[in-house]
Amino acid sequence: MKATGIVRRIDDLGRVVIPKEIRRTMRIREGDSLQITLARLERFCFAMLDLSKRWGLDCT
Repeated sequence: MKATGIVRRIDDLGRVVIPKEIRRTMRIREGDSLQITLARLERFCFAMLDLSKRWGLDCT
């Protein structure tokens, strides 16, 4: 995983903003679903759901 050096704070409603440059690179759009997984005690990962549909892949 590539470190970006970008730090974001959690707001009072528990939200974290994903920076625009990361959203653009990962093709994340408003309304997309992200799965959050606890990788280790100090790390968690976001995984995009339904990428195959977005990119027109048939994964069946």
